[in-house]
Amino acid sequence: MKASQSPVESKVALESNRPSVAEQSDTSPTKTSQAATDWDYQKTHEMVKNEHLDALMGMIGLESVKQQFLDIKTKIDTCIRQNASLKRERFGTTLLGNPGTGKTTVARLYAQFLASVGVLPGSKVMGTTGARLASNGVQACEKLIQEILNTGGGSIFIDEAYQLASSSNPGGGAVLDFLLAEVENLTGKVVFILAGYNKPMEKFFAHNPGLPSRFPHEFKFEDYDDEELRQIFRSKVNEQYGGLMKVEQGLDGLFCRIAARRIGYTRGHEGFGNAREVEKAFAKVQSRQAKRLKHERRRGNTPDDFLFTREDLIGPEPSTVLEQNVAWKKLNSLIGMSSVKQTIKGLFDTIKHNYQRELEEKPLLQFNLNKVFLGSPGTGKTTVAKLYGKILADIGFLSNGEGLPICFHLEITG
Repeated sequence: MKASQSPVESKVALESNRPSVAEQSDTSPTKTSQAATDWDYQKTHEMVKNEHLDALMGMIGLESVKQQFLDIKTKIDTCIRQNASLKRERFGTTLLGNPGTGKTTVARLYAQFLASVGVLPGSKVMGTTGARLASNGVQACEKLIQEILNTGGGSIFIDEAYQLASSSNPGGGAVLDFLLAEVENLTGKVVFILAGYNKPMEKFFAHNPGLPSRFPHEFKFEDYDDEELRQIFRSKVNEQYGGLMKVEQGLDGLFCRIAARRIGYTRGHEGFGNAREVEKAFAKVQSRQAKRLKHERRRGNTPDDFLFTREDLIGPEPSTVLEQNVAWKKLNSLIGMSSVKQTIKGLFDTIKHNYQRELEEKPLLQFNLNKVFLGSPGTGKTTVAKLYGKILADIGFLSNGEGLPICFHLEITG
């Protein structure tokens, strides 16, 4: 994901019923990009320019990818000084990583970068997917390549390339075998750029032992860490509202850090959405704000439309929600099941405790929200399960109160 330039955040004293709201300033430490420092040195002392490298260095994170770009540039520069030909040099590339890490953006920058330094005779970039190529067959693939050549050359970006080797795409094998030869034949005219998730791409390269040598450059896109997720969130807020949105504790303050940390809880799993997860979290913040503003206006107040509060960013305090929660009151009104009620109350006490630990930026206590409800017919299992899910949704742990996964045993007796 490409980072937008954040406007200068004005220091605004916010009028609120809260004790204080911090000025919009960045007090958190930022990482130093060695690649960006190297590129700045080249621009300053070697008087080089490249808008595509500028765009790459402006992206959040991706340190290893940025360094690989510079390493490729160094090799190209050396060959030029040596008057060595680059016509047979292979620049085929594989981009590996979870969704939302910027692979598509980097693929286009890489193609444009190669054209800008003279490695490719043309700058045309065409994108497709492995499934589309497999479905359309070899002839369509030939047509795609010819279209690139007719413009003088360029790059073909194949997203989810592993689909070419999938058993669910029977035509993919023939296309892949055809491409294997074309990648070699078109060296110096067309560069092929593949992208996909790590594990599926391992199976893809196992399809033919000649594939790895055709794509000597491998860019690994790591999941964004919490600080990088916060920077992406900050960029989205500034981009959406032109720098006018004020944020309680600031865009680099406690509540934004908590929001980013929550986004990163599932990091490390295949398919973690990265920047896409930030977009979903941002949409939830907007929804909370809109609901709060509506209620405040109905009470006759004139709230600030350009303010994200703590509740907007991380949701209300769990104890506050439970006190007024209809589902929680209904659960407690059910006859019997004291052990069930006590067990669920203990879980929510842990949730409330973790909320306070978040505010203190301490590690959370680990627990599992998933439950199995066991018991004889007519003991209230379905009713309790629905109420439990509704309470979790109201607190903010689920998008809604339906369809709760199951993995913990909680016995309900009559």
